[in-house]
Amino acid sequence: PFWLKLFRPRRSCTAGALRRSTVPAPLAAMSVTAEEVAKHAAENDCWVIVGEEVYDVTNFMADHPGGKKAIMLFAGKDATEEFDMLHDREVIKKYGLDQGT
Repeated sequence: PFWLKLFRPRRSCTAGALRRSTVPAPLAAMSVTAEEVAKHAAENDCWVIVGEEVYDVTNFMADHPGGKKAIMLFAGKDATEEFDMLHDREVIKKYGLDQGT
């Protein structure tokens, strides 16, 4: 099976236009399958795959500059191709992602 790492939103809070508490960031790394990711395709439980990593973007959707609808198109799916067409991978770090190991 295809194994991926799961990252969830960080719980820190800082002031600013983007609420950093909603930015995808790693929790304890764990492995999940693409089939498991597909089970998380709702507005209240949304995971996406970018590269070899899985992000729980549920709490980030309201802050996504492209809007919630842009993320929901890939809820529970591999968004790598579309993500890479519109973003540099560094944008994940810009919005607060600490890389896991």
